[in-house]
Amino acid sequence: MFTYYQPWLLPFLKIGQNSLPKNLKQTYYYSFEDGLWDLLRHNYPNKLVNFLVPDFYCSDVLDNIRRHGHDYIYYQLDKNFQITTDKLRRYLWLYQPDIVIIFHACGITSQLFLNKSWMADLPKESTVIEDSVHRLVNPEKIKLLNTNHLVMDSLRKVSPIPGSRMFGNVDFIPDRIYNLYFIKSSILYILFRIFLNLGFTNFAHQNLLGKHDDIIGDEYSSQTGLSIFKFLLAHLDYEKIESLKHSQIALYEKYLKPVYKNKFYYHIKFPKSDYKYLHVYPLGVVTDPQEKLVTYLHQQKILVWYKFTDSPWSTTRRVLFLP
Repeated sequence: MFTYYQPWLLPFLKIGQNSLPKNLKQTYYYSFEDGLWDLLRHNYPNKLVNFLVPDFYCSDVLDNIRRHGHDYIYYQLDKNFQITTDKLRRYLWLYQPDIVIIFHACGITSQLFLNKSWMADLPKESTVIEDSVHRLVNPEKIKLLNTNHLVMDSLRKVSPIPGSRMFGNVDFIPDRIYNLYFIKSSILYILFRIFLNLGFTNFAHQNLLGKHDDIIGDEYSSQTGLSIFKFLLAHLDYEKIESLKHSQIALYEKYLKPVYKNKFYYHIKFPKSDYKYLHVYPLGVVTDPQEKLVTYLHQQKILVWYKFTDSPWSTTRRVLFLP
């Protein structure tokens, strides 16, 4: 039986400190969206920014983009969360976006970073955001495409540490405003961590983390993260974490083979080299009659959920996130 368990941070810390490549700068934010608003404030002041985003994406972020006075266009991903370079180039020609978001959905590497020919059609001043919210980013492995390429993560999704990092050539200084937004969301996150580790998994995610996520990104300022967490991040043992992830994904691949014989499900393809990066194991679902699989797993106290069900990608299929 697969059960959800996220261990305490201590086993995944090391004494030595990870180094930041000399040509790379890091800014630590309270959340992914705090970093996004800071980018817009610095690079696109008083401008309506047009985003090009994948059609499998978080609607909360997109709603906040429009609430902040900007707009977005979707580009279509296939059933494996990929798009060919030729198809992306057509979107670039047609829409000339200010910001292009490329998403490593579930932690699966976007093939756009393996074939970079689309870069020739990227508008000169466009920013590329490599959305790595479903990956635990090792700064030592980051390779920037150009000076307008940023890598952004969301640590609370992939570790017990809250906050978000922005990597790139920029050197921003976010605000440090401990307002009601910061206090309320911080209390909810602390309660989430406490109840999660006490074993109240469903309550922690559905109630506490759900309320936390509802208010994240609502502010117009760009709140910085707490320094103590930035310190802990420098001591993460990436090799140990990647090794654990690799063994977990290998087990899923082994034991879920019979599931793919069922016409209701399909195997989302990704290379073995991605095993160590995955945030969840993605189970492709063509249709789940009356959501019987989810109901059964919940009865077994296994926390699973369909992700981004309100996205265009999910109109013809769904993906089940297995812990």
